[in-house]
Amino acid sequence: MGTKTIRDSSFMAKYSAYSPYRLLRRESGFENPVGASDAMARSLYCGMKPIASWDCEQANALPTGGVFNLEFSPEGSLLVAACEKKSIQIFDPLTHQRIHSVNGAHSDCVNCVKFLDGRMFATCSDDTTIALWDVRNLKKKIRSLLGHSNWVKNIEFSVKDKLLVTSGLDGSIYTWDINSYTEFNLVYQRVFHASGLMRCRLSPDARQMVMCTTGGLLVIIHDLNLSTLAQHLHGFKPNLYRLMQMSQQLIPIAAMYDHLFDLKRTENRVEFVSDFPDGNDAEVVSALQIHPQGWCALSRNISHDDRSEWSCIHDIQAGAHAGAELADKGTRSRSPPRRPAPRRRARPRARPYRQPRPMAAVPPALPASVAPARPGQVGRNFNMQRIMGINTGIAPPGVLRARSLRAAPARLLPRLSATPALPAAHARSPPDDSTLPSTSGQTPRRESSSSCEDEETPHYIRQNRDRLLYYVEETNEGKGFIKELCFSADGRLVCSPFGRGMRLLALNDRCAELSHCVQDFDGPTQMVDVGQSLGIHQDLVVSSKFSPRHHLLVTGCLEGKIVWYEPYSGESCY
Repeated sequence: MGTKTIRDSSFMAKYSAYSPYRLLRRESGFENPVGASDAMARSLYCGMKPIASWDCEQANALPTGGVFNLEFSPEGSLLVAACEKKSIQIFDPLTHQRIHSVNGAHSDCVNCVKFLDGRMFATCSDDTTIALWDVRNLKKKIRSLLGHSNWVKNIEFSVKDKLLVTSGLDGSIYTWDINSYTEFNLVYQRVFHASGLMRCRLSPDARQMVMCTTGGLLVIIHDLNLSTLAQHLHGFKPNLYRLMQMSQQLIPIAAMYDHLFDLKRTENRVEFVSDFPDGNDAEVVSALQIHPQGWCALSRNISHDDRSEWSCIHDIQAGAHAGAELADKGTRSRSPPRRPAPRRRARPRARPYRQPRPMAAVPPALPASVAPARPGQVGRNFNMQRIMGINTGIAPPGVLRARSLRAAPARLLPRLSATPALPAAHARSPPDDSTLPSTSGQTPRRESSSSCEDEETPHYIRQNRDRLLYYVEETNEGKGFIKELCFSADGRLVCSPFGRGMRLLALNDRCAELSHCVQDFDGPTQMVDVGQSLGIHQDLVVSSKFSPRHHLLVTGCLEGKIVWYEPYSGESCY
């Protein structure tokens, strides 16, 4: 074992970015052996050091407040920072100089920046609006988009449909057709609503949508079709379906959407991801990023008691899920067949049955101490428990979560799907679907494929498959603030805000790509710390971003300072 370690270390040193041996072989025309790209990437990423910084005091500029988000243009020639004090700052990432500042870009703190192409980008804010900008003329925004009723936290752009996708703490996801102006606004549509929604991301090819919630849940929509999403998911409540899964008791309002999880669906198929590492009682999944190739999702969650934070990587590929499901069916074929519970004759009711009011219809009253901030105020003390109280609407977390189920080993969860729930005849079901409530106030209707089902057919509650690949426990410093982590451009590395600095995490000690690491995958594995820069900022780091073109990393903190990191073989500049 020791000889192998020495051989690996020698190989990594030979083919590092700073090795004359690698350059000599390249000049001689020799091809690189297998693993040489890992050695080069590891030497570059492990050699990243802070080389420059910017803050408002140093530049003699107006205070910017915290840097909540950082975004590069597609070609990596511009860097835009979304700031707490209602401004956006634009930098040249190679010279580290600020080239433009837009003060008063919104009437409240700016939360997110998203480039649509090389010259146009969008910003969103706690003032519930989205703004469109052109880098060639930043004196005035192109358009302000109105539609959300609460803080807007996330912007995505579907390259497939040419639609802007936004989500906010009102639980709504909107699509905006930026190429269709009307007299008052753009053509837009609310395609989905979920209580407790925190983030919504699209895969690079816009074939998948991933959402995270305050209930410790990731929701994946495979084969995404934004034009039919509102119709297919109309009235579907992820939290209610998750409650049915954890309680193992049939909830008719949730069970009527069981067809959304069917593997035979050709578009907008729903999947839940709820497996987390041992000791991680995930309650609020606050940050979410998608792999540059769309292979996996990177998330950061907070435990229900605010005592720990974890970063996790989950597989989101649709093909792997279908293959695992087929293999699972083969395994079940050797086990005894599932037997539904015996049907019991329903007792006659003396009076007509009334559909119970949904739990999420009436939001819980908030005490004055946790009331939302007034418009115009900057809510720096961002409390996750306050968000949960407003948006989840399904009862306190401790009541909902089945501790015994969460404490069971992850490998036992798929077996629970063989346990049937109460039959439909034993549960109270509404006389027809015209009285079923929905989140939009309209009547949800089943699709034609489910309307012909026998009402006495027993329902089997679906259980979620294990998707966890990698994990790591984070520092619990700065409770209540969202820390935005990111993937490197090649997906080999993760930058995670770590207190007043950052750390670089890899899937293994060779900084290999995910496709090479999963070949020897044997259950969830802890990520490897390959580099740290601690104490660089004077306040909590809340944002980070890799350049899409260069080996360049930037981080931003609550004080408004931005730090650049690059591979550097000499001594650190700090």
